Amino acid sequence: MKIQQKTMNLPLRFFAILLAIGLNCSLSYAKSFRIKSVTEYDRISQAADPGDTVCWENGLYADVTWNINQNGLVVQAEKSGMVTFTGSSSVRISADRVIFSGFQFKDGSINGDVVEVSGNRILVREMNISAYHSHYFLHLTSKGSYNTVENCNFENKPPAPAGKEGTSIFQVAVDSIHPGNHIIRYCSFKNHTAPENSGGDYGMEALRIGYSYQSKFISRTIVEYCYFTRCNGDGEIISNKARENIFRYNTFDGNNGSHLTLRHGRDNVVYGNFFLHGAGIRIKEGQNLMVYNNYFSTGADFAIRLENYKVDPLKNIVIAHNSFTGSGTIKLGGKGDFQPKMVRFCNNLIANLTTSILSDLTGKETFDNNAVQSELPLPFPSGFFKTTTALEMNSLGYLQPGNPIPYPKNIATTYSILDIPDKDDDPKIELDIMQNHRPVTKNKKEPGCFQFGGKAMVHPYAGIQNTGPAYLHNN
Repeated sequence: MKIQQKTMNLPLRFFAILLAIGLNCSLSYAKSFRIKSVTEYDRISQAADPGDTVCWENGLYADVTWNINQNGLVVQAEKSGMVTFTGSSSVRISADRVIFSGFQFKDGSINGDVVEVSGNRILVREMNISAYHSHYFLHLTSKGSYNTVENCNFENKPPAPAGKEGTSIFQVAVDSIHPGNHIIRYCSFKNHTAPENSGGDYGMEALRIGYSYQSKFISRTIVEYCYFTRCNGDGEIISNKARENIFRYNTFDGNNGSHLTLRHGRDNVVYGNFFLHGAGIRIKEGQNLMVYNNYFSTGADFAIRLENYKVDPLKNIVIAHNSFTGSGTIKLGGKGDFQPKMVRFCNNLIANLTTSILSDLTGKETFDNNAVQSELPLPFPSGFFKTTTALEMNSLGYLQPGNPIPYPKNIATTYSILDIPDKDDDPKIELDIMQNHRPVTKNKKEPGCFQFGGKAMVHPYAGIQNTGPAYLHNN
């Protein structure tokens, strides 16, 4: 286990080398080819070697069906954002170690997926897909592994034709034997809305990892530093349906009642995220599900909701070191015959109470060392303590403690966090939400998501200006 750092390096040094080669079509120390049609690409790719660059000339192109099947190429727009495909255009990347960079797909219509990736160790970056009638915008198939999607934008997926259910925007399929080990980072998901009166299960999730039948398959996909806004094409913004995934340092802002959902699959972790102006996390099925170091400011919508569901009932749910500031209720799944078991709610910080934040309790939860900043009597069971430490609005507009929050004496330590194999997660909670270091011992770690004295102030990592392609910001 390694601690996640703020400096984000590409997962393979190979990517950095190829990017250096492919930054400019005129570099002389590697072969470069210019194309403006698939016919030219097919001819040139036969002569290209790994590390060579293929530049598609700037322009608007319609009805392009493109298959990239030559390993190791840098395939990019002449200028990032200046090559746009429309009509029935689509691309299939079946080769390995390809960099695919700088393209837009806009206002088109096809029956299948816009971009399908089935190769290994592929980097897709600086891509924009907008207003495309299609199945998926981007599909990482179960054949590929160790693929990275970064600084891409997915926007305005049109509703499905009348009488048909929508499909997710970004789909990650999972293999039964080999984990995908994909990384999705610095991407933006915007303006995916369902038709009126279509219901909360319309099927247009912004991101779905796995299918229901893949719930026992291990994915080990990391989703980090991404921005989700106005994504209510389904009740589930992210629908997790596989095992051992990590969702961290993302921002969910203004999605109304839609939420991040741990739908199927055990052994998943959610930490370091911001849930703002809309619902938070729904946990439906599975075991060993961890929610820690998150900042919730959900307003009237629920912050966390545990389901009471007969298929694969919940067990070993840890909710620790989160801050709930002006948030809606935390529903604990008490009503029904399949109550969640081994629910641990520890070391959280609750502030700006307007009503009791807990609802639908089973009576079997473990509550320990949760701090409440309130002038009202505590409407809580044992395991909560009142703190006089005020939360202060920092200069970036987010609440954090103005002074240290002392624990009561002899605090208990009743939880442990899942460590995803081979990933640089933080199972000992050695960092706070801003990646400030916390003390090693549990009774020195402050309640809530922020450790007082940290140099980095509380604020979201991901927003409109630092996710998606740079050329969209410039415009």
